[in-house]
Amino acid sequence: MHDTPLLVVENLNKHFLLHKALKQENAVYVKAVNNVSFSVKEGETLGIVGESGCGKSTLGRTLIKLLEPTSGTVFFEGKNISTYGKHELRILRERMQYIFQDPYSSMNPKMTIRDIVSEPLENFRKDMSSSEREERVAELLQLVGLSREAMTRYPHEFSGGQRQRIVIARGIALNPRLLICDESVSALDVSVQAQIINLLQELKQKLSLTYLFISHDLRVVKFISDRIMVLYLGEVMEIAPSSALFENPRHPYTQSLIGSISKGDPRSRAERHILEGEIPNPMNAPKGCPFSSRCPVVMERCHSEKPQLQSVGNDHVAACLRLTQTISQRTGDTV
Repeated sequence: MHDTPLLVVENLNKHFLLHKALKQENAVYVKAVNNVSFSVKEGETLGIVGESGCGKSTLGRTLIKLLEPTSGTVFFEGKNISTYGKHELRILRERMQYIFQDPYSSMNPKMTIRDIVSEPLENFRKDMSSSEREERVAELLQLVGLSREAMTRYPHEFSGGQRQRIVIARGIALNPRLLICDESVSALDVSVQAQIINLLQELKQKLSLTYLFISHDLRVVKFISDRIMVLYLGEVMEIAPSSALFENPRHPYTQSLIGSISKGDPRSRAERHILEGEIPNPMNAPKGCPFSSRCPVVMERCHSEKPQLQSVGNDHVAACLRLTQTISQRTGDTV
């Protein structure tokens, strides 16, 4: 892993207009991604976690400009891709690829696996002959653990895990630098999940890949990620190295998420923060801290003040007013 950031995101927003109004301030928006900032180092795997509806997939699709951002800046390989037009985006697609949650719906059922995997090559490698493309497809299938014979078959002839391997083969066909994996193993059995995770780890080493790994499954994210970013209602709650996040989660939401998966060991003395209630409607999000309506340690000021990300450890940041208060008390400042 290199220290050089491959991806830098600054104050990214994606707001969806639900109801127009004569006055702009009266219009109703869903803030699916709200003022998100982070960076990803070259060769790193950044896990993105949170409950369904927290904006994880919207963030991923906005980064690659499948969705147009409302505002904010995205730097990839040192270049501001936020302003890219169609021609520049076409070039970007070679370097940044997206792997969707459902492999079957992202493949044309009438196309053979040869055609599906070779599609990026036909679009971006016009100088390749048909025989060269054929060999490249066979090589890609072998890389993901499938035989050459798979080329003549159709998507419905494969299992869910095999389909995911095919989609991964298509995703790496152009030798991208960044793969955004959106719930890539969530629909698979646990044993098959492990196989795909191991495959992604192998490809990362062989091809010098960088991953954004989006998932609601903390166990999977813990295993594959170098660092983890926790989202809630489209906002960043905490970012930390994987080990630090699980050993010392600082945000109440992170503590609740981790507490919900640590019930298997009756000898564990770790404090449990059971997450209660449902995620609020994004149209009526809390005005202060996004988590204030469900937080087990909420304070009065949490309902009106918006917490900012602050350092709480080595490469560890969190957005919580209780942390601000604690730090201020230690330094003798008034809050």
